[in-house]
Amino acid sequence: MKNRWCIGSLCCSLLFLLTAATDALAQNSARASIVGTVRDTSGMPVPQTRLTSNGLLTLSDSAGRFTLTGLSPGSTTVMVRRLGFEPLDISIDLVGGATLALNVLMTVLPQDLPGLTTTAQTVGDVRLRDFYRHRQSGIGYFLDRQEIEKKNAQRISDILRRVPGTRMMQDRSGRAVMRSGRTAGGRDCPPDVWVDGVRASGMNVDDVPLGDVEALELYRGPAGLPPEMNNRFGNPGCGALIIWTRLPG
Repeated sequence: MKNRWCIGSLCCSLLFLLTAATDALAQNSARASIVGTVRDTSGMPVPQTRLTSNGLLTLSDSAGRFTLTGLSPGSTTVMVRRLGFEPLDISIDLVGGATLALNVLMTVLPQDLPGLTTTAQTVGDVRLRDFYRHRQSGIGYFLDRQEIEKKNAQRISDILRRVPGTRMMQDRSGRAVMRSGRTAGGRDCPPDVWVDGVRASGMNVDDVPLGDVEALELYRGPAGLPPEMNNRFGNPGCGALIIWTRLPG
């Protein structure tokens, strides 16, 4: 019986302190939550963002929304990670039994990518691949643009005059006409003229300005003549002059 007495308001004070302590203990033991959104600096949601705190993990959805529950009250750090964005570590204070609203703003992280090296043929090389293929045969007379410039010539005929086994003549109008005597029958006849892979019937050797020529091929007879240019049209037995023109610019 002697444990049940109290003097004045002493009993009420003890009861109040006991109740407050119980409430504080209950509040501290309750778990906290965080809800919020993750957006970039342009205001767009950032989905699939990893948010961790107190060993708990969650991911933001397609609208950038996320929820973290079951967190211990007190000071904590929310770590925010997303590939391509600067990482964030956010310090917050959580209250047991309460939900904290957290809006996260992420900044795009520039990525330094390794350099790429590409190799490609020039347009001129692609157009001249037949010229280079023919040149590998070693049968014939070949000149590319660099070699043509070294000749310091004014016309195609000026170059062909220097080639052994060819003769340059003039027709009635004074134009240069090339003759080749290295034919199967020993005939003295003009070779065919081809321009960019197309047979140019009736074309004279100087009808194409030398400044427009990228490469030249000369076959003084049928030997070594490329198969695609050795057909029944024209005079393949008399050889061929093949002209590859330059690209503008």
